Amino acid sequence: MRQIKWIICLLSMSLLLSACNLGGPAQPEEEIPAEDLDTASQPTVTILSPSDGSNFVVDEEIPVSVSATDAIGVTRVQLFANGSLVRTVSSEFSEGEVSYEGVLNFTPRSEGEFTLRVIAFRDSISSPPIQITVNVGDEDITVTQRPDDNTGNGSNGGNNAPVIPNDGVCRALTLVGLNFRAQPTTTRDNVITTFAQNTLLTIVGRLGDNSWWQVNSSSGIGWISGNTAFVSLSGNCSNVPIQTVVLNTPTPFPTSTPLPTNTPLPTNTPLPTNTPIPGNPDLTVRSISIDENIVIPSGETEVEIEVIITVKNDGDEESPQFDVELIVEGDPDVVYDVASVGNLGAGAIITLDVDVTFDAPGEYDIQVNVDPENEVAEGGEFNNRGDVTVTVTNEE
Repeated sequence: MRQIKWIICLLSMSLLLSACNLGGPAQPEEEIPAEDLDTASQPTVTILSPSDGSNFVVDEEIPVSVSATDAIGVTRVQLFANGSLVRTVSSEFSEGEVSYEGVLNFTPRSEGEFTLRVIAFRDSISSPPIQITVNVGDEDITVTQRPDDNTGNGSNGGNNAPVIPNDGVCRALTLVGLNFRAQPTTTRDNVITTFAQNTLLTIVGRLGDNSWWQVNSSSGIGWISGNTAFVSLSGNCSNVPIQTVVLNTPTPFPTSTPLPTNTPLPTNTPLPTNTPIPGNPDLTVRSISIDENIVIPSGETEVEIEVIITVKNDGDEESPQFDVELIVEGDPDVVYDVASVGNLGAGAIITLDVDVTFDAPGEYDIQVNVDPENEVAEGGEFNNRGDVTVTVTNEE
């Protein structure tokens, strides 16, 4: 009898342990796919105008108004027409902007249907592309939407765009929020205010290389950047007077030394002045922005592509005037004089653009040289060059 009780007890314990194991081993938590994480961290971009299917005219500028956002900062936005890069707008700030609105212009040179695609970037991370299709015809086309209409989607860049008088006066329209400065330089704390996008300003002066425009506003007379990514000009600006500017450099006061009690100062002995020890500028090519796959449109013999060049002074002293050139290597090489920069302060960045023409398919090495004649004494001469390779094909 006692053996039967032991057998029943053992069977009960066995059933109990089996029941505990019915759930099986614990399953690991499901991981979020890496591609979903990447998508969540991408910038986003929206085309505000024109609307999909709008009609335009050959050789008439099409302003594409965009809005882009990123949790860290949008550093640039690019516009492609039928797969070719036609415009790049970079942020005025090196760290980018969390919320960015601007206008990227495109001028069609032939009739047909054009697919306009916009991509926003945070450095090398791109947004999902967004695109629309527009129709381009001759002057007899029935236009359903023109960039100078009153819908707020006009050529002046987005909502509440001002009407630009046709009186020949040179004016600047801000395409983005733009700093208004007391001096034509970004190296000093000289910001008076910030103009909102679509602010129309009268130009009263300029630097010789048109890198800065002097404007008259309700906040007084000051300077705005001449970068075409930030401003659009109207009227006759060729007669605007060139201003000679001497940048105001703060002069440090000499350190006061306490005098001994009842000790008179020597007669006619000037106090010593602190003389700062000058450093050296260091000009570098920070980036060359161009579509690496370029297509010559069907029926065309060449294509013109905009190249955006970013140059920075990594040194601790303002640079004197220097030149920037772009070379398309070939047989023979084609040299473009990009700009002659008046000066660039320590730590300052300048963005330059140049249109480059390709008339044959092939692989091209593009070389950008800053201070090609080595006229500026720098901290280092090894970083004055940048290179990028592009491939040009004919549209099939």
